[in-house]
Amino acid sequence: MSANKRKIIRIFLILLVFFAIFAALSAFFATRALKTTQKAVGAIKIQDLAATKAYLKDAKSQFQTTQKTLFALTPFRIIPLFGWYVSDAQRGVNAAIHGLIAAEKLTEAITPYADVLGLEGEGTFLGGTAQERLAKGIETLSKVSPQLDEIGKDLEKARSDIGKIASWRYPNFLPGKPAQKIDSAKATLANIDSLVVDAKPLIEVLPQIMGQDEEKKYLVLFQNDKELRPTGGFITAYALFRVNNGTLESEGSSDIYQLDGTLLKRVPAPEPIIKYLPGVSSLNLRDSNLSPDFLVSMNQFEELYDSTSDKKEIDGIIALDTQFVLDMIRVLGPLEAFGEKFTADNVEECVCPQIIYELELFADQPVAFEKGNRKGIIGVLMQDMMTKTFNAPKSTWPNIIGQIIDSLQSKNMLLYFRDPVSQKAAERINFAGRLYDYDGDYLHINETNFAGAKSNLYIEEKVRQEIKKGKDDSIVKKVTIDYRYPRRMDNCNLERASGLCLAGIYRWNLPRLDQNLCAQRITANQSNRNRS
Repeated sequence: MSANKRKIIRIFLILLVFFAIFAALSAFFATRALKTTQKAVGAIKIQDLAATKAYLKDAKSQFQTTQKTLFALTPFRIIPLFGWYVSDAQRGVNAAIHGLIAAEKLTEAITPYADVLGLEGEGTFLGGTAQERLAKGIETLSKVSPQLDEIGKDLEKARSDIGKIASWRYPNFLPGKPAQKIDSAKATLANIDSLVVDAKPLIEVLPQIMGQDEEKKYLVLFQNDKELRPTGGFITAYALFRVNNGTLESEGSSDIYQLDGTLLKRVPAPEPIIKYLPGVSSLNLRDSNLSPDFLVSMNQFEELYDSTSDKKEIDGIIALDTQFVLDMIRVLGPLEAFGEKFTADNVEECVCPQIIYELELFADQPVAFEKGNRKGIIGVLMQDMMTKTFNAPKSTWPNIIGQIIDSLQSKNMLLYFRDPVSQKAAERINFAGRLYDYDGDYLHINETNFAGAKSNLYIEEKVRQEIKKGKDDSIVKKVTIDYRYPRRMDNCNLERASGLCLAGIYRWNLPRLDQNLCAQRITANQSNRNRS
């Protein structure tokens, strides 16, 4: 072997040993940093803010050590194919550091609100009642906005770094399915980044929404999701609340038929009402949510509401359904109204939670009638819910806040504000139930139950979508909706002496199918429109 060849081999071996040492060190430091990051996640799950901050600081320091170690491998990036993986390792560590910096800034931002949020830590708003601490927290929320900008910048850097890692280089047949984890990390970062950016406008206007500068009044509508309507359910009841510095007080509530009885003008009923509700010639408040776009429906509701003799000046409308009430009871415990306890326990009458049965019993009569004091049940339940929230142990607040956010994301709670800035903020974070035109293909299915019964409590639905591409590049989409009704039909005669009409004949309007690629009208077989 020539001297040159031996020299090349020696250099190669030295480089190989050098690479192996630094790669091993990098792997060691990265593993340690990941474990510390997992400890930080565990600490936040048990609401220990101080421990979370300490673990985040340690994890960032450990990843920075890994970053320095990996820097020694930078010359190897010029090697074809092999260099990809060196670059990816550096990008992954850089993304982790930027993500941890963002997390550190976020924990610092929420530290003053630790007590309000029910976290273990030295909050700024210690002392006073829960309502007073909440009011003080809302008052200073504007200071968080600039910090969100900085957090957003760090998240964007993290997204940029991890976005350069091609997951196809790491096949899922390898241990741990690396490609899946990389794609999941990209999606998670994108969602968090989007949430921070989209939440900022709402955080900025939240003090005004919660009545910091002046008292606000909101109409709360109860949508019965067991009798589906385009925005989520048949409007059965309403309540009026005033909000002052985060404190909510009920000003009364009633069933929707009482409010419909105060209409001073009659608006001709639109075609779906004429077709599916025989004998109803004018549009009532209870049927005004005919558009699946919540804003459009609330504009229609407001137009009618302004013509009632009971009209009050309001700043917005909040819509809730039975699932929201049920979920909050599961967090707060039983609610009380008119000397009766409402729970999440199942009852035999409907094989459903007791609170659902009682709310359906309240909403059962399809004509205006005197329900005694119980006609104000929605307002009383909401007031008791607020009282229990403010009196709840500090440790329960993260669950309460989390449940409210979940309800907004799942559309069990919808927001509409008359103030354009507040409305745009709610729309930005997708809490306003809006429907938009999209550039790409989409499918939206919207149902309306005009049966006058609560059939949707039991109906099981399954949606299948098939998309096929023809030889001429045409796209054929087939949507199949299967309805199954596992319960025997109830006695739903209006003259019945007793019993609750839950499972009645399901007269359904042809589901509205919206999709951007389909120009012609969608038709469906309605031969079995009446189901029992």
